[in-house]
Amino acid sequence: MLRIAVRSAPDPQRTCVVGQYMEARLVFFALTKQGLVEMLNLARGSKTAIWMNPGLLDEPDIKRLRAEGFDLTDFVHWIEPVNEVAVAGAVEIIREHHPGQVLYIERI
Repeated sequence: MLRIAVRSAPDPQRTCVVGQYMEARLVFFALTKQGLVEMLNLARGSKTAIWMNPGLLDEPDIKRLRAEGFDLTDFVHWIEPVNEVAVAGAVEIIREHHPGQVLYIERI
């Protein structure tokens, strides 16, 4: 079973919460550009996989970040951040690729 940590609002404690899992393989799911920037900062130097909405980064940035060691995956279709059904569907796809790993989801 995948454990899900949800960020519902900016929380100064979130790095502590995320930090306790950083030794394990974490998975981040970024829905917005701001969320992606925060997740990239948290993931730097770790084994974290980051899934993101399409278009948050252009192809040269994706290539550069992958060359820096980031594990990035972007969805083919846009997932509306406030559409809980669409987000849940995306989570199921992520679960298939990362079973049993902690998933940190950006929430708007």
